[in-house]
Amino acid sequence: MKRLFNSFPVWIAMLALVSCTTARQMSYLTDMAYNTDYPVTPAPELVIQPDDLLGITVTSPTPELAAPFNFFSDGTTHEYVVDRNGNIEFPVLGSINVWGATLSQIRNGIADGIRANGFIKDPIVNVTLDNFSITVIGSAGNSVIPVKGNSINILQVLASNNSVTNRSDIRDVMVIRTENGLRRSYSVDLQSKDLFDSPVFYLKQNDVVYIKPKGVSLSASGQTTMTFVNTGLSLISIIVNTLLWTSR
Repeated sequence: MKRLFNSFPVWIAMLALVSCTTARQMSYLTDMAYNTDYPVTPAPELVIQPDDLLGITVTSPTPELAAPFNFFSDGTTHEYVVDRNGNIEFPVLGSINVWGATLSQIRNGIADGIRANGFIKDPIVNVTLDNFSITVIGSAGNSVIPVKGNSINILQVLASNNSVTNRSDIRDVMVIRTENGLRRSYSVDLQSKDLFDSPVFYLKQNDVVYIKPKGVSLSASGQTTMTFVNTGLSLISIIVNTLLWTSR
């Protein structure tokens, strides 16, 4: 019995070590050094694909000149769906192919077309991607996150909806991307600084982020059982340590 008592603290220490290991496994960017500079890659411009929804407005110091390029003359943002061939039908200028173009290229192209035809000397063109969203799936729940602006990275997405839990495998987050009719999956290690150089660190429209479960996922009843087990072990530890002290 005394040998059992003497060995029990070792078991408790092992359990504590396992708990510490789990905590370390949930740490992010563990290989980044303090006070060290790393090169920064700027966010790439979004590239337009079929089924994207573009918001395009044309304005001018002379409002009546811009009116024909907008469905409404009040400057309201107007939306255009990119068809399967990558085209949009734009007022006055007609069909414009935007597949593979960036927002700035579309903006400059429309402005050049308006100037070249003598419609407006200095048109102001604004182009936005209005259906920019990221899908997040995993054990913590599923959600579609709308994106405001033209760039977002994977850390911002994961932080925005608390999609990572202590049951998530942060060393192998899958990002599924569809481009030019091809679908590819990428692995991202949230514990490594290399994630900043990943082609999917900056997410694109319609990307899917899959947070994989780590190990065995317990049901609600299983989690309750584990809570009782952990509580029981703690009580036993207290009892054993008390007996050890009183037996000396």
